[in-house]
Amino acid sequence: MDTEFAFFVYGLLMTGGPGFAALGMEGGVRRLGPDRVVGRLYHLGDYPGLVTGESGVVHGELIGIRDPLLLEKMDVYELYDPDKPGASEYRRIEVDLLDSGRRVWTYEYNRSVEGLPVIATGQWRNA
Repeated sequence: MDTEFAFFVYGLLMTGGPGFAALGMEGGVRRLGPDRVVGRLYHLGDYPGLVTGESGVVHGELIGIRDPLLLEKMDVYELYDPDKPGASEYRRIEVDLLDSGRRVWTYEYNRSVEGLPVIATGQWRNA
């Protein structure tokens, strides 16, 4: 990967989160700052799920990834299989960020959210 891969994270992969630590992301990403995306955040138990296109705003942070191996680790962590996106728990999609105006990648929850609690604040850390 010759260039930095911009990614919006909103849950366990945020700086200081358990996923961030488990994947050893500290040395492999550049924190680009807070940002937001249009969508709704659902409480899935130990982690959140973002559904874009729904009314609401989800808060997170923008990170830059240079190491393609880290991206592969993130995909595994988020149960995303690029060869079978429909069967994956999450899918990697492009979104437009509200604050920076950038178009970046994120993980969107790929299962039914019927009956799941909504995190009204759109902030996982305050759920």
